[in-house]
Amino acid sequence: MTLSIESCPQCTFQIVWHPGVSEDEVCPHCSRPLSEDWKQNMRAKLQEQATPASFVKLLDQLEVMYNPNIRLAVEPARLALDISAELAIEELEKRAQLVHANVLVCLGQMAEGGRILRKINAWAIEHNNTHVLARSHRHLSAFFHRIGDSSSALEFALNAIEHTPRNIPPQIRADHLMVLAIALDSTGSYDNARRRFHEVLDISMATGHVPLAMYALNNMAYTSYELGDAKEAASLVARLRVLAAKHGVPLVALHLDTIARVELLLGKPEDAERTLQPVIDDSAEQLVGDLTSLPECMLTIAEAQRLQGAYDRAQETIDKARQLCETHGFDGFRVKVRVEQAQLYAATGRYREAYEEHLGFHSDSEALRSTEREVRVRILQAVFETEEARRNSEYFREMALRDPLTGLYNRRFIDAHIDGLIGNSVTMNEPLTVLLIDLDHFKLINDTFSHETGDAVLIHFAQILTASAVDPAKSARLGGEEFLVILPGFTSVQGLQFAEELCRLIRFADWEQIAPGLSVTASIGIATTKAHLFTRSALLGLADKNLYTAKNLGRDRAVAS
Repeated sequence: MTLSIESCPQCTFQIVWHPGVSEDEVCPHCSRPLSEDWKQNMRAKLQEQATPASFVKLLDQLEVMYNPNIRLAVEPARLALDISAELAIEELEKRAQLVHANVLVCLGQMAEGGRILRKINAWAIEHNNTHVLARSHRHLSAFFHRIGDSSSALEFALNAIEHTPRNIPPQIRADHLMVLAIALDSTGSYDNARRRFHEVLDISMATGHVPLAMYALNNMAYTSYELGDAKEAASLVARLRVLAAKHGVPLVALHLDTIARVELLLGKPEDAERTLQPVIDDSAEQLVGDLTSLPECMLTIAEAQRLQGAYDRAQETIDKARQLCETHGFDGFRVKVRVEQAQLYAATGRYREAYEEHLGFHSDSEALRSTEREVRVRILQAVFETEEARRNSEYFREMALRDPLTGLYNRRFIDAHIDGLIGNSVTMNEPLTVLLIDLDHFKLINDTFSHETGDAVLIHFAQILTASAVDPAKSARLGGEEFLVILPGFTSVQGLQFAEELCRLIRFADWEQIAPGLSVTASIGIATTKAHLFTRSALLGLADKNLYTAKNLGRDRAVAS
C-alpha cells in the first residue's frame, strides 16, 4: 500500500493521493482541475513500494498538514496506520498513531484521541524516544487547549519545545512553536505569543509552507482584534490577503471571519458583510470545512448588518444561526446567539426584550460552563488512569460545584451541603446560622455603568466574602446578585455581628478602582436553626423574609429574628 502527498501546482495546497483517488480529482482547496501530467506523475509515485525512508518523509508531511477541512485528513491518517502496520517498525507505528489521534481530537472524539496520546507519551518516556516524546507533548497541548485547560496546554507546549530534537525538520519545529504561541496567547502572555508567532512565520516562509504561515497570521490578527489593536490587526489581515493572492490559495471561513471582525473594528460593517457573503453562499461547504465555523460567521454578519441599521436582515441571519445551532447541538454558539439577539433588540428600542434575552444569556452561559466542566471530568477519567488523573478529576468535580464568574460555591453545592449541616446541628445541639445577601440596586449598576462593571463588582464582592467567611463557614452565589453564607456554630447574635461587619466592609470597600463614582452596599437577612427551623426550606425562607425587611428599612443593613 502506498500514499503520497504533493502540493497543488496552482495553490500550493497539500493533496494526499492514495490508490482510491478519483481520476478526475480536482484540488479540494482551490477547486481547479489538476493537469493530466501532474496526475500521471502521482500515479507513478503510487506504484513505488513503501519503504521506511519514504514513509518517514510522508509522516513528516502528515504531521504538519494545516488543511482547513479536517475531514480531508481522515483517510490519510487511516492509511498511514495501515502502512505503519505493514512496515512493523514501532517508532513509525507510534508516529502514525499520533497523526490518527490528533485527527480524532480535531473531530471532537476527545476521550479516544486523548487516551491514544497519553499511551504514546508514556511509551516515548519509557523508550527515551525524543521525537515521539516531543510530538506527543505537542498533541497533548492541543488536547488540553480544546478541553479548556490553558495551564496544562502551556505546560505540554513547553515540554514539546524542550524535547524537540535539533535535527527535526524545520516545519515540525515551527508546528511546535505554533502550539506554544497559541498556549501563551490563551493564558494572556501576548508579547511572548507574538514572538513565537513571528518565529513560525519566519520558518514557514523560508520552507514555503504557505498554509502554516496563513494559520499564524490568522491567529495573530484575531488576537490583535480581541485586544482592540486596530492598526496591528489591519496590517496582519492585509498580509494574509497578499499571501493568499500570491499563492492562489482561497481564503476559507476561518480566515474570512477574522478579516470581517477586523473590518468591524475599523468601523467598516459594509465591508465585513461583503467579506463573509461567500461563506453564506457556499452551498458545497468548500469554504466552511469545519461546520462549527459557520455559526461564528453568521453571528459576525448579523453584527455587521445591525451596525448598518439593516435590522430585518440581521434578525433573519440570527434566526438562521439559531436554527443551525439547534440542529447540530452547538450549545456554545447558541449562547452567543442570545447576546447578538439582545443587542439587536436594544438597537431597535425593544429594551424589555433585550433585558430578558440578556438574563437568558447569563443563565444559559452558567449552565453551559457547568456542563463543560462535567464533560471535562468524563474525558479525563476516560483518558488518564494515574493518580495525576484522579487529582484532575477531583479538581474538575470541585469546579463543577463552583460559580464560574466568582469562584464561590453554587446552588448545586448548597443543596447537597446544607441538609447535612442542618442534620449535624440537630444531632450535636449546636446552632447553624445562614445569611442571605443581596447587593443593593445591582440592576442600576449594570444600567448606569455596564454589565462588565457589574461582573467586576460581583467578583470583588466574592473576594470580600471569601476573606470574611473562613472555614468552616461556606459562601455561595445563588444566582445574579444573591449570595448565601453558612455559619456552623454561630448563634443568631453572632450571625448578626458577622453580617453587620460584612455590611461595613462592603460599604467602605474601594469600589472606585472598578469605576469612578461607583459605590456598593448590601442588604442581609439572617436565620438561625430553632425548634421549628430544622429544614432547608424553613431556614432559607426565614432568611429571605428578613432580607425583604432589610430592604424595606432602607437597605445597607442586616436583619435577624
